[in-house]
Amino acid sequence: MNNINVAVVGVGSFTKALVEGVAFYSKNPDEERGLMHPVIGRYRIKDIRFVAAFDVDSRKVGKKLNDAIYAEPNVTKKITDPVESEALVYRGPTLDGVIDQMRGTFVKESDAPIEDIAKILKETSTDVVVNLLPTGSEQATFAYAEAALKAGCSFINCTPSTLATNPEWKQRFENNGLCLLGDDIKSQLGATMLNRALLSLLKMRGITVTKSEQENRGGNSDHFNLLYRAHAKEESKREALSQIIENDPVKPTVTFTYTGEPSGHKQVSIKIEGELFGRIPISINAFIGDEISINGAGIAVDAIRVAKFLADGGRAQKANHVCAFLMKSPPQQMSDIAASESFERALAEKE
Repeated sequence: MNNINVAVVGVGSFTKALVEGVAFYSKNPDEERGLMHPVIGRYRIKDIRFVAAFDVDSRKVGKKLNDAIYAEPNVTKKITDPVESEALVYRGPTLDGVIDQMRGTFVKESDAPIEDIAKILKETSTDVVVNLLPTGSEQATFAYAEAALKAGCSFINCTPSTLATNPEWKQRFENNGLCLLGDDIKSQLGATMLNRALLSLLKMRGITVTKSEQENRGGNSDHFNLLYRAHAKEESKREALSQIIENDPVKPTVTFTYTGEPSGHKQVSIKIEGELFGRIPISINAFIGDEISINGAGIAVDAIRVAKFLADGGRAQKANHVCAFLMKSPPQQMSDIAASESFERALAEKE
């Protein structure tokens, strides 16, 4: 049996896309379109099995995951239907996971008792915990990471909270033979990736960058949350861009706009200006539109499988070798080409 038992933290639109995506490729095991890595080690998408989920919303807590992913305010395009999952959604701790501005609309907090996270992870034989809490949920992220350590689970931090980039946290997971991946998951092909590619091209051609602006517009609950807690996300994106143009006289700017129209579709405008031969101006305007949660799920399925692959082979310390390919703020920043090569080398190692 090659099953990877997965628990998800936060049953939002990203989780909906992830669960539906796994169901789609499980029902169509020969389908490889849209996948970066059909096989990682001995694991395929169909080997991912959701065994538990945690949330604080009364519309989701106590339900099976295959029902909870369709509860409001989740909104993203449907990948497949139906989805079969016997996993239950348990009441997790709220801590700083919900801001006051989201209560009563985006979040209707459950009055169910808070469950023992580590106990559930052990009872469900969870291998990998995927953290999909809202940006700014620092205390909650650390609480779930502690529970994962206690239960013997690897942990994927998809949020900008500083976890995998913290040497102490990294060492604690490694000492237990567990894989810690983070921080802030990339999209399969998102605005930051496109922006980095454009900036890298300009640098390769000897062009000095004088302006780098990125505006992100969306209407899901995550974008509403970013109205109040965008700092960590902005910093994560800026860091990913600054690494490319660190010697140029410009600091990248990244902004978020909440449209107020419920949608999983995100629109991003990128504007780059520079100086080429003779200090003559050049400008690039780019636009990318995507289903943000689905775009992220395309990376998450690889992160889940590589976390299990590394832990299986006793190579949890190799997490640094794969984080730069998967995450915006990894422990070690690399160019996208170097990150891809490092990821592939890690996959080529025998268990």
